[in-house]
Amino acid sequence: MTKKAKPTEAKNLPEVGTSVPVLEKTLAFVFIASVGISVLAILVILLAAFSNGAWIPNGLGLVPMLALPFGFASLAGLLIVSSFRKRKSSKN
Repeated sequence: MTKKAKPTEAKNLPEVGTSVPVLEKTLAFVFIASVGISVLAILVILLAAFSNGAWIPNGLGLVPMLALPFGFASLAGLLIVSSFRKRKSSKN
């Protein structure tokens, strides 16, 4: 008979209680928030354009131009931080 593996003998699986560092969580939430706000602002601008210019939000066009590069920078930072963490954990 073959021996069945116990659930506690699983290898290469992350532990249930492992925590993600605070910097990675913060960068991930900043990325999601900035992209979400940008998409919402773009939808509002498109809605205003299709309503025959009845209401045009002033300055709302700046939101995607500022938030999308900020989101890209936070995504790049998240990738750098997570790669350093994974490289450090693979050495140990």
